Amino acid sequence: MDHQGAPARQRWQEAAILVAVTAEAIAQLLLSTTWMGLVRGLLALVLGAALLLRHRHWRWLLPLVAAANAAAMSVTVLIIATYAFATRSSSRLLTVLFALLSALASSVPALVQLKAEPQASIMGMVLTLLIVAASAAIGMYTAVRRTLLAELRQRAEQAESGRAAAEEQARRAERTRIAREMHDIVAHKISLVALQAGALEVNPNLEREQVQQSAALIRGTATTALSELREVLGVLRGDGEQAPLAPQPTWEDVRKLVDESKDAGVAVDLFDFIDDPVPDPLARTAYRVVQEGLTNIHKHARHTKARVALIGEPGTDLVIEVSNVLPKGFTTDLPGARMGLSGIETRVTHAGGTITSGPTDDGRFEVRAVIPWPTTT
Repeated sequence: MDHQGAPARQRWQEAAILVAVTAEAIAQLLLSTTWMGLVRGLLALVLGAALLLRHRHWRWLLPLVAAANAAAMSVTVLIIATYAFATRSSSRLLTVLFALLSALASSVPALVQLKAEPQASIMGMVLTLLIVAASAAIGMYTAVRRTLLAELRQRAEQAESGRAAAEEQARRAERTRIAREMHDIVAHKISLVALQAGALEVNPNLEREQVQQSAALIRGTATTALSELREVLGVLRGDGEQAPLAPQPTWEDVRKLVDESKDAGVAVDLFDFIDDPVPDPLARTAYRVVQEGLTNIHKHARHTKARVALIGEPGTDLVIEVSNVLPKGFTTDLPGARMGLSGIETRVTHAGGTITSGPTDDGRFEVRAVIPWPTTT
């Protein structure tokens, strides 16, 4: 095809052209009593057969057919050639020039008879002009319609492709979010279990009551982790009725995180300077920051002294600092997902805040988040 929306070759059209041209040629042969009628009929058949090659060679073939039709005087060939050129040419000027060529070539017999039969010749030329004009106009309309439909089809395909890409991006974002939630849930709880189990391992001479308390704490922490993990996986499977969402963390849960770490044997102090009610969205972000900071301490610095500082008030910023003394020569067997700090950075940034992490000048490792605290109205 030569341009967008150009017609495709179809067998029924080729058959219709041959039938129409053959029928007209036979009519000429039957109505004519001279050898000129026979020549015109045969020439019309040849031109009709030539039209079957219009798909590949239309640029030069159709003008040649239009010019040769001056001898064949075939109305069918005139209409098909003009229409075919108009549907394929992307230039209106070329279509108009071709129409003039067709009209002039088909008017040659009428011009020859002009002196002998002026009225019939003029009527013939007018009729030829109308036929050419109608064929060209219909052809140009068809070409514009085909081009428009092709463009609409292309836009629809592009829109479908864009929608598929957007859906894939949304799925990836959702998988990342779920992975982050699973990390937040599992990493913190399992680190507590590891700490509690480690305490039993390094203290084999504990009394029976202390062992029972530690085992109960391990069992409770593991059960909570499994329950929360099951809820996240239930949401991932789409089991909305069978896997209800757990209540979202509140500000009181932030304080409970420190208590859980203390129960697991981590030396962590809480400096809570918050006197005003903390909005739930802000509390959830703070919870994740403190949770991740304590989780990293459980993994990499559980034998050092840590602290959690919470400072702020409405209309200013909520400052969250989770820090610990840098351990010397301590290693851990707990694996790192390498996505915890990245996850809370995303959360804090989404809340309009900033977060930094790294060693400080006083020999500590600190995670510090500053989040805007809007004034409630």
